[in-house]
Amino acid sequence: MAIQRWDPMRDLVDLQSRIRRLFDDALTQGGDESGEYGETGSWRPAVDLFEDGDRYLLRADLPGVAPGDVEIHIEEDTLILRGARHEEAGVPREQFLRVERPHGRFAAQMALPPSVDRDGIQATHGNGVIEIVLPKRRPRAPNRVRVASAG
Repeated sequence: MAIQRWDPMRDLVDLQSRIRRLFDDALTQGGDESGEYGETGSWRPAVDLFEDGDRYLLRADLPGVAPGDVEIHIEEDTLILRGARHEEAGVPREQFLRVERPHGRFAAQMALPPSVDRDGIQATHGNGVIEIVLPKRRPRAPNRVRVASAG
């Protein structure tokens, strides 16, 4: 095992990252591993959500997760992303010197804007990223009602 020089800044950055994740988990999942809708997860993937013209795009970093190990559900006004990343096959646990990539069940949930067209949602998986396209509903043209005479 290689000897590493102690770097206090690296430790502070790591601590800040862990505290940020704790706050994120507490705010999005009620402070424990079971979410509002009963999902469980030992980790939460990094997620970006942004608006792109007539749609929203959600991208989640899931390297090493097969498309068949990912579930996407819409419940009420919430998008729920969950699944599992399996441990490395063929490497006994006692041989690892360092483990930073999370394994096991994951879950993330995001509130959906009311303008999302739920019937048009699509998801693709490529290069370790799940991309979920959330199209916006097209605005309805105002209906004209013709007034007929009663006489």
